[in-house]
Amino acid sequence: MATQEQLSIKLKQLGIRLTPQRLAIAEVVVNSGDHPSVKDVYERVKAFFPYVTLATVYSTLDVLEKASIVRQLPFQRQSRYDANLEPHANLVCIGCGTVVDADVGQRMVAELRKMVEDESEFEVASQRVDFYGWCSGCSRDRASHGNQSPR
Repeated sequence: MATQEQLSIKLKQLGIRLTPQRLAIAEVVVNSGDHPSVKDVYERVKAFFPYVTLATVYSTLDVLEKASIVRQLPFQRQSRYDANLEPHANLVCIGCGTVVDADVGQRMVAELRKMVEDESEFEVASQRVDFYGWCSGCSRDRASHGNQSPR
């Protein structure tokens, strides 16, 4: 978790104009474990800054992405934002749509990336590994309703 002070310092070092709304948007994404969508960020920031606009959220997320503080994860329904830029896997629930970082496998994803770079003539700019399934809550719901077969 990054503090407001740490985020302020980093944003200033990158030459990003700092406003309370921008700082709040950065804080929501960086300290969120659930890879929020634009709508999620907007709703969370709006609780503290009622006059923030959706345009401000979009433009700030764009600035944060260009500054390599977050990255956009496009999905079919909506994009999500991830502040973990290290090689890792995402767990995507096909029941409720949550997206979280896997607690395991980071080393293997990093090793795979290195192998691809070392053993091919391909320069990797980024990678993304997603596992699709059901989170614990959705899995319990499926079991309680007798729907244990994959959809």
